[in-house]
Amino acid sequence: MDRQIVCFAIPSLEIALVRLSHPQLRTRPIAIAALDTSRALLREISPEAERDGLHIGMTLDRARRLCPSLHVRLPNPQNIATATHSILGVIQRYAPTWEPFLPGSLLMDLTGTTRLFGSACDVAAKIQTEVLTQFHLEGVAGVGSNKLVAQTAAALVAPSELYDVRSGSERLFMSPLSIRALPGVHRLCMRAVLKRLDDLNLRSLGDIADSPLEALEVVLGTYAGQLSRWAQGIDPTPVIPPVAHPVLSDTITLTPDEVDDARLQGRLADSLQRLCRTLRSQHRMCGGLFLSLRYSDHREVSTKARVTPESCWEIDLSGLLQGLFHRTFQRRIRLRVMTVTLTELTSFAEQGSLFDERPPEVQRTRDRSQRLALALDRLHQRFGEQAIRYGRAQ
Repeated sequence: MDRQIVCFAIPSLEIALVRLSHPQLRTRPIAIAALDTSRALLREISPEAERDGLHIGMTLDRARRLCPSLHVRLPNPQNIATATHSILGVIQRYAPTWEPFLPGSLLMDLTGTTRLFGSACDVAAKIQTEVLTQFHLEGVAGVGSNKLVAQTAAALVAPSELYDVRSGSERLFMSPLSIRALPGVHRLCMRAVLKRLDDLNLRSLGDIADSPLEALEVVLGTYAGQLSRWAQGIDPTPVIPPVAHPVLSDTITLTPDEVDDARLQGRLADSLQRLCRTLRSQHRMCGGLFLSLRYSDHREVSTKARVTPESCWEIDLSGLLQGLFHRTFQRRIRLRVMTVTLTELTSFAEQGSLFDERPPEVQRTRDRSQRLALALDRLHQRFGEQAIRYGRAQ
C-alpha cells in the first residue's frame, strides 16, 4: 500500500497572528525580532518586507534603513503555543499519526484512513477549510507518498492552495525544482555543498538525479547518497509522533554586542522566568533542566541537570541554571543562541511536602520569593511581559 502523507502549514505563523490582532498591518511590511534594538536580528519577515530586500538574520538597523516603513513586533510564544494547540485540535480528528516540525506546521500519515475520511487530498482540503473558518488562518497543504515530497509540495503553493503529487510521479515532480527548494538546504551547514554544486553547474534536482552516484560522492562525500535520493523524490523516513513527555523550551537569539557574562546570565534569568510562568499557568513542575549554547562558529554544546524535588519556581531553578551556564560556557568565543529547556514535566499538587524540613529562615525566603513570582505572573498577564521584570544587582 502506498503511503499517504500530508504536510499542512501556516506560512509565517507569527506574522499571520500579528495581522489577526492588527488588521491595519495586513499589507504592511512586518518583521519579528527578539529585541527591538538596532543590533537585533530578524527571525521572521512578511512577503512585503522580503520584496524590500530584507531577509531572516539581517540586523534590525540595516532592515530599517532598507525599509523605513517596517513594523517590528516582539515574539509572542504564548500566542504561538495557543495557535499551534488549536490547529492540532483539528489535525487530531483526521490523523492517527502526526509530527510537528515548525510552529503551526505538521506532517500527517493518513495511510489506511481513506474509508474513514476520504482521500488524503480531501482530508487536506477539509483541514484547510476548518482552520480558516475557525481561526482565520490560511494554510498550505502538500500531499505525497513521503514526507519530503509532501513538504516540498506545500512550500510551492500560495495560502489556501493544495498540491497533490501522485504516487509514481515523485521524480518527475522534483526534477525541475531548484536544489534550494529542498527542506533544510538553506541551513548554514549546507552552504559549502550548494557552492560545490553551483561550481559544477548542477542547479536543479533533475541535474542531481541524472548524475552518477560515484561522481557525486567525489564532490560531496557523505552528502551524495542522501542528496541523490532526495532529488529522485525518495524518502523512507516515517512520520514520528511527538515524544510522550512534553518539554518547555525558550530560545534566546543574542545580538553581537551581548558578550559579557552578566548580560548573558541576565538573558537566561529572563528566559527562566518566562518558562516558570508558563509552568505555573499549566499547573506543572519540571524534573529536568537543559541548557544548550551555540557559538558564532556554529559549534553547539549542551548540559543538563536533575531538578530534585520537582519545581516550578525560579528560586529553585535559577541556581541550577547558573551552574549549567558556568559549566558549559568555557570557550571565549561569542555566543549566538542560548536555549533553555525544562523537561520531565508533571502535574503538581498545591500542597507542600509533609516532610519538608527546611530551616524556618530558608522557608520564609522561599515563601517571599513565591509570592513575588505569583504577583509578577498577574502583572504580566494583565500588562504584558515587558511591564516589569526581576532586577539584577550590578
